[in-house]
Amino acid sequence: MKRIVIVEDDSKAALALCVRLKANGYTTWIAQDAISGLNLILLNRPDLVILDITLPCGNGLALAERLGEFPEAAGTPLIFSTGSNDSTVGEKVQRLGAVALLRKPYDADTLLTAVRLGLAHPRRIPTLTAAAKDASPSAQYRKRVLIVEDDEKVARALSLRIQAAGFDTSIATDGLAGVRSAVASRPDAVVLDISLPAGDGFSVAERIQANVAEPIPLIFLTASKRQEFRHRASQLGAAGFFEKPYQPEALLAALNRATRATIG
Repeated sequence: MKRIVIVEDDSKAALALCVRLKANGYTTWIAQDAISGLNLILLNRPDLVILDITLPCGNGLALAERLGEFPEAAGTPLIFSTGSNDSTVGEKVQRLGAVALLRKPYDADTLLTAVRLGLAHPRRIPTLTAAAKDASPSAQYRKRVLIVEDDEKVARALSLRIQAAGFDTSIATDGLAGVRSAVASRPDAVVLDISLPAGDGFSVAERIQANVAEPIPLIFLTASKRQEFRHRASQLGAAGFFEKPYQPEALLAALNRATRATIG
């Protein structure tokens, strides 16, 4: 049974989180300020911490930095939550190694997907590697990424990881929806699974590029090892090609390079 500490000063929100997590088999503790949160984390050594950014007695970002001072807590996966729309928050939490950033209000499925993602990574994302630094987009402009993926759980997990790196995301779960969304919203990049309902990823990519004035950077994902897939992606000018499973930091670095190019 995995253990989770919730650091949230809104007692109703904290209780709702606690009930939802317990219903899914997790053990939970609640702290309503940063000092109590630090004590609970050091005492119970949880598998995951859900941390509100705005807290009494110090904010969540400062608490996360303090955790790094304690060997028993330094590797704990962190999920941040916030009601703020501050565009710099995503970059800040990514530098702290966040598994995810949840912007309130969020639904139960989003929460549980983030929790499963966090528990699947026993150590936080490295923040001092060249790839991680390269993956931090400028706080001046939140770039938009369209994810075209038919597995909704995979799509949500990928969306959370990309949001934690400071991007805005949207999701389409089939090829037709992906084309419509790309043409209508003109995202800065598209992350595109090759195996899709209503058209494979390559045909979707061709239709997107044929219907926009300027080419959109495309990053392809696939579970296949077929060499012709990589060749076809190259022909379409792919900004990235990743065979599952892949390193999240590498995908984020590719996204950052691609979206930098779109704004010159």
